[in-house]
Amino acid sequence: MFKAVIGLQFGDEGKGKFVDLLAQRYKHIARFNGGTNAGHTVSFNGKRTVFSQIPATVIDGKHLYVCQGALICMEKMIEELAFLREYCPNSKVFIDPRCHITLPIHIELNKASEAYKGKNKIGSVGVGVGACFEDKTNRTGIRLIDTMDEKRLKEKLEILWHLRQKQISKVFNSELWLDFEQEYCRLLEQGKELKSYFAYTNEIIGELISDKVNILLESSQATFLDNSFGTYPYTVAYQTLIQNCFPSIGIPANKISILGVMKCYMIRVGNGPFPTELFDEKANYIRVKGNEFGSVSKRPRRCGWLDLVLIEHSIKLNGVNEIAITNVDALAGVETVQVCTSYKLNNRPVCTNEALLYLDDVTLEYQSFKGWPELAEHYDNVEQLPNELIEYLCFIQSRVNVDISHISYGPDRSQTIEVRTKLLKCNFSLLEEMLV
Repeated sequence: MFKAVIGLQFGDEGKGKFVDLLAQRYKHIARFNGGTNAGHTVSFNGKRTVFSQIPATVIDGKHLYVCQGALICMEKMIEELAFLREYCPNSKVFIDPRCHITLPIHIELNKASEAYKGKNKIGSVGVGVGACFEDKTNRTGIRLIDTMDEKRLKEKLEILWHLRQKQISKVFNSELWLDFEQEYCRLLEQGKELKSYFAYTNEIIGELISDKVNILLESSQATFLDNSFGTYPYTVAYQTLIQNCFPSIGIPANKISILGVMKCYMIRVGNGPFPTELFDEKANYIRVKGNEFGSVSKRPRRCGWLDLVLIEHSIKLNGVNEIAITNVDALAGVETVQVCTSYKLNNRPVCTNEALLYLDDVTLEYQSFKGWPELAEHYDNVEQLPNELIEYLCFIQSRVNVDISHISYGPDRSQTIEVRTKLLKCNFSLLEEMLV
């Protein structure tokens, strides 16, 4: 059976932490989409590591799969493999040779495209993922397997290079400073370094399914960056809903248990609509306490109150079975905490599907809660948390109608409470007192 970790917001919810946490129970972990635009952070024993290519865990002895739906930056992959050899020497990595490669020319195209769009730019992290997906769908992309054949690689790279160079110069009025021969030779050398990791991951995972072996799936990005159901066009270039794991791996649909990860507030990187965004000192307070700076881009993240309208919709879109809530420590010390509970469009109630088409124009209704004090370094169970925080979590769970299974109150793996009883058994007379 599959267990999947999916982000319920705009990304950066803390998925990496929960992949690493759940990896304690799974030997086989697969990454099936995204590229270096996703930075999944793992913190353990005071050490912080960011993964963007290999499934995010520092637990040794695992089998880690990078499936064909993922994009490969060869420099970054080689760097992460070196890290694993040093810190997880008994782990094995399997990379599908059908993965497409993000190239330096994709990065240059990305930069030129964003500059050309000016104020209408998407706010991309600029690592070439969108351009690489364009080449994949245009059938001009370079795959890992192409680096095994000098003649074929050169022919394919020449076609891609000719098209992209013209686009950069003629469409975006920019210049390409990369050297073709240098890039061609680099790809050949890096391909040799990765060859020993090549494996048809769909076959391996298919056999594991047949043998009823449990597999953990790591998704990239999050629900509302999906290029069909997210805040289009301010999305990534691919689909991020969890059910896309099956064609991305290359296996038939199977039973899947889904852990949705969400912060207790909202954040967003780059441009795009953000209904609950804060612009006052509270935004900076949350940003600093929550370390809300991009793992890849290093940009300050936009911060706002929790939007339960989007969370409920995300749960339905993905079929989430349980929720992990992160960064509850970042709101500690805030006097009053607010939660968006409904939208209106042109003074009428609106369904979330329609609201997502006009998200800049919706008006919001909020529920206010008393804030909670600073948290301790360690908790053994939910009952030890401040009452105000417990009631805040109870309200969330009652609205989304999915159990909260994990509560994270710090970056380290150990700073996580596994909820063993239903939070909804809490005292709802106390909840009424906590509402402002």
